[in-house]
Amino acid sequence: MKTGRTHQKQVNIRLDDETLRRIDNCRSELLKTEGEIPPRADIVRAAIDRYLDEFEKDQPGRKP
Repeated sequence: MKTGRTHQKQVNIRLDDETLRRIDNCRSELLKTEGEIPPRADIVRAAIDRYLDEFEKDQPGRKP
């Protein structure tokens, strides 16, 4: 996740049980490597960041 964000806005989303299960599995795995369970919101923000980075990278005419 990107650090140093300012003026964050809240976005409410609804997720199905399967997606929540997958997020919680990810959180459990991070416990093994980081020593603590991150909040679901951190996992969702990281996933969105990764998706947007990939999406933007694949846009025609975009400089790296």
